[in-house]
Order: sequence, then C-alpha cells, then structure tokens
Amino acid sequence: MDISRDATNPSNPLQEEYVKKGLLYQQVDKFLGHAENAGYGFADLHSNKNKNGIELVLGNYKDNKEYYRINLSDIVYNDSEEIKNKKMIKGRVSIEKLIDYNEADGKYNKAQVLYTENVVGMTPRQYTRLFSKEYNLNKDENLPKIKNYNPKTVLLYSFAAAYGATVVSMVDNTALVNNAYYGFLHLGMLIAPYIPLQFSKKTRSIPQMFGLALVSWIANSLAYYPVGILMGHTADSLEGILNFYKFQVGLGKGSYVDNYGPLLRINSKTKALSYAGRAGLVGILSQADKILNKLKGGKKEVNNGKQ
Repeated sequence: MDISRDATNPSNPLQEEYVKKGLLYQQVDKFLGHAENAGYGFADLHSNKNKNGIELVLGNYKDNKEYYRINLSDIVYNDSEEIKNKKMIKGRVSIEKLIDYNEADGKYNKAQVLYTENVVGMTPRQYTRLFSKEYNLNKDENLPKIKNYNPKTVLLYSFAAAYGATVVSMVDNTALVNNAYYGFLHLGMLIAPYIPLQFSKKTRSIPQMFGLALVSWIANSLAYYPVGILMGHTADSLEGILNFYKFQVGLGKGSYVDNYGPLLRINSKTKALSYAGRAGLVGILSQADKILNKLKGGKKEVNNGKQ
C-alpha cells in the first residue's frame, strides 16, 4: 500500500505534508534504495490503514535468505507546537530478524527482536539515519552495511573534482591557453571523461554527465592558480594567491578575457556569480533523473517485493 496515494483526510497540516503528499514515504523509500545498493535483492514497504505505521522488510542478500523487518509505529504527526514547527514526528522503532520469511506471501515462523526504542521528535530523514545506524549495529556480521549515500555517486563526483583540479588545471597552465579558441578545447576536456559512462545502461545519464563536468569546472577554477605555482607558471607569493581568491569571491578588481571564440570579459562579481550558478545547476542535474522518472510514472510503490 502506497501511503503517498492512499492517505485521505489527514488530521493536520503536518500529517498532510508527510503522508498525503508522500514525503514520509519518499524518505523511507530512499532507505530501501540504499539497501538495494548494498546488495539486497528483496524490498517490501507498506503502511497500515491508519497511516500511523510503516513496515519495511529487506533481505535475500546473495540468496542467503536472511530477512530483516524495520517498523516505524505509533506515529504521531503533531503533538506539540515545537514538534510541528520543526516538522518532527513521534514514533516507535523496532528492528527484527524474520526467521523463515516467505517472499511470496510475507509469512514467517518467528520474529527475533534485535532493537527497539521509543523515539520522540525526529524528522523522517533522521529516522532513516537511525534505521541505518541500528541495523548496522545489530545485523549479522556476514551481511553488508547500509549507507545513507550511494558510494558509486560519491566516487564519481570525487573523481570529477580531482580531475578538474589536476589534469584540466595543468593544461590551463600551458601555452595552449593563449589560443583564441582554447575555451572549446577546455569544454571538451571537461566532458570527455564522462562520455564512456553513456555506453552502459547502469551509468547512462546525460544530466549526470553535465553535472560531473560542472564539478570538474568548479574544481579547475579554484585550483588553477595553486597548480600554476607548482608548475612554475604563476607567481609564488601570498599576495598573488590572495588576489586570485579575492577575484573568485567577487572582491577582486579588473577583468580578464575568456577565450571561447568571441571575446568574453569576466569581472570578479561575474566570476563569483558563476560559482553559485554552476553549483546550483549541479544540484539540479544530480536530481534530474529522479524527477524525470517520476514524470514518466516511475517507481511509486514497493509491496511484497514487487514494483
């Protein structure tokens, strides 16, 4: 049962925000996404009729038939003004190991309680962090940890930052930069490492490709001068470094010409605004695939292991 579509007549605005609009479901569903990234082959998520309880079941890691159930029960959406203002909910959390769980009908022989706690005043995001923490502490040793982030995504963006700060900055500090059309080569270098990702269904994403290129560009812009010092092409002085970074944050004077074909003059304030614009665009692009998936009618419900 998908609480984002089935909830009706919520008792208060906070419940409407978290239940009727599906925000609570979406947060918990993210946790199951992290479980799938950890290698679990089965995921079940549903709520009870009163919308004051959510049950998650995850398991079947490499066909070992180990299953865990996480319950968020006795949910209260608006018990006090303080909780309402901070968008917090009350709830009881428990983690159980399900013995002889059947994926087909959801039946099992025994539930072994591993952790239980009455938690007061937490946001849905904080509850999912609690799920991860307590699951990792109470799981069997041979099972993977569930992380609140995607390691592959972190690795990709870390590579993008390192590549832009080193390789691209090194080329920027060569004689090639004097070419009137060097800017186009610069753009090519920023995008080139991420083109191979488009040849695999698992990594194919045009928005991600441009997001990674922007991260490389930001890192390149910030590291250009220090890399130039190491290569002996820029002045190795405290004044030079300070003037460079003052220019980046909008406090510098003068302007410079950016070589993208037609001459484009960049002053300090424009440069600072460009960082904000690029960073904001990276944030949008990083979520673009999820947004497009929802618009196309992507995953809305996980129940009994079926989408």
